[in-house]
Amino acid sequence: MSLAGVRQLEMHGRNSAELINRSHSYGALSALSRGSYDSLSSLDDVHHFLSNSEQAVLSIEELRLQLNSCFTCGVSWQDEHVSLDCSECGGYSLVRPCPTCEGQCDSIWKRDLTMTHASGKARWEGKCALERSIAQTRIILQSLSLSPENEAQLCQRLENLKS
Repeated sequence: MSLAGVRQLEMHGRNSAELINRSHSYGALSALSRGSYDSLSSLDDVHHFLSNSEQAVLSIEELRLQLNSCFTCGVSWQDEHVSLDCSECGGYSLVRPCPTCEGQCDSIWKRDLTMTHASGKARWEGKCALERSIAQTRIILQSLSLSPENEAQLCQRLENLKS
């Protein structure tokens, strides 16, 4: 019969940089174990392999900068840069006036980054405030049961009030 004991792992003399290097080494060594070790003949080759594999990792900030940039022309929408002749930029950075009413309703639309990058064309998310007010006006007019002539006059007067 044997007895097994559990004891805490001691980490004397190991700093966090050493642990990070070991974790990177583990990832690279696991890649090596999958068969990509044929070209590695010395420790220098392994070190070169590890340093190259670490360069491919993006930080969260770098990833955010990349997603907030145009994949087609490379300008940074986050820095309010745009290319006027690029279909992915669409002439605006991350926000734009309402495209439905050309900004008359004063609502601001946000760029749909996922759809923009996927399609290569500017895609926007938002709702036109003017469309809602027109729809509400139509509902009110239908409930009043106005004649078409009176309805046209009332619509014209409402449009004159807005301008």
